[in-house]
Amino acid sequence: MAKASPDRAGYEVGGVGNRAERIRFLFVIVPLGVVASLVMFYIESRHGETPLTLRTLPSLVFPICALPLWYWMSRSTGTGERIFGVMALLITLSLLWGSLFNFDSPILLVWIPVMPLAYVLLLGHVRSLRWSAGLMAGLSAIYVLFPAINQGAQPVAPTVFGVSLLAAGVSMMLSWHHYRELSVYQRRLREQASYDALTGAMMREPGLEVLARCMAQVDRRPGEAVSVALLGAMMREPGLEVLARCMAQVDRRPGEAVSVALLDLDDFKRINDEEGHQAGDRVLRGVAAEVRGHIRRGDYLVRLGGEEFLIVFPGMRAEAAYALSDGLRERIPAVTDGLSRRPVTASIGLVQYRGGETAGQLLGRADVLMYAAKTGGKNRVCRDGDVGDGLSGQTEPIL
Repeated sequence: MAKASPDRAGYEVGGVGNRAERIRFLFVIVPLGVVASLVMFYIESRHGETPLTLRTLPSLVFPICALPLWYWMSRSTGTGERIFGVMALLITLSLLWGSLFNFDSPILLVWIPVMPLAYVLLLGHVRSLRWSAGLMAGLSAIYVLFPAINQGAQPVAPTVFGVSLLAAGVSMMLSWHHYRELSVYQRRLREQASYDALTGAMMREPGLEVLARCMAQVDRRPGEAVSVALLGAMMREPGLEVLARCMAQVDRRPGEAVSVALLDLDDFKRINDEEGHQAGDRVLRGVAAEVRGHIRRGDYLVRLGGEEFLIVFPGMRAEAAYALSDGLRERIPAVTDGLSRRPVTASIGLVQYRGGETAGQLLGRADVLMYAAKTGGKNRVCRDGDVGDGLSGQTEPIL
């Protein structure tokens, strides 16, 4: 199941590849980077009376540190993504240190457009955007401070530096476009390999994998499995598998739709604190029973955790799902009357799937809208357009 994030079955969806593939790629890239750094050291050292100066030392940082780290990376099997993060930090510090004293040399600017691609290789597409943005901000600050740091020396012309930043920005945008396109294709391929085209049933091996994950979840949290069974709601992981299947179907058939409602009971913690968990369980059972009776036969109720539920509406657009969700919201106080001393209400965030977005982005939009419903007075349904564009455009992964 894809997260916005990323799908962490070894590496993020749409990434360059798994760990072994990236290490094989580094067998080529790291030696080339070492040779290029030594060439830069030779060029810079010819400008001074002594070879080792503040201008030339940054060129030696990568060759000195990268080769041992590269060897460690190729031999180690237990440190995972941490090694790639250390490599990314090494090339970042090398470039920033070099820019402190070499921003008057156009050679330095050659590396700036390359950095976003290096981050993609080491960190994946999503994390690479944050690292690239941080690097661009750091380089811009150093560019402004360069004359003060170097006793009045002037950096390269602003237009030259701007072109270098623009090239890095283009590199970032192309990388993100590649990630979005590839994640859609990978999800379609996974769907085609996992489900029978005629019946829509899951194939044997993928089905057994889902069963194994559900069994493992029950082994880890048996109490949660019992409580979810009592509510008649799907557990989190199989529920998200169903959501992935619905999203993949919309990607294959753009004329279809799927909407989701994120339902959270208002002030539920106060019920547990003031009346005990038995009262809270009664309320959860009452709400879950009402949801099951209110939604259509082919809809899905998933308990994400605590008092938070996800309702999946396959084949339903946001307008129809809004009417169904708002009717459910109006019914909840009545059906839970007497189950608690406090009135029970719900805040709901409703969104329709946009082709190509990840499950994390879809649920992130629903999460933002659900919290907008809470801050707007609770006991209401918020959908796209009910809050400002700045809010509705946010994605906060909750997977």
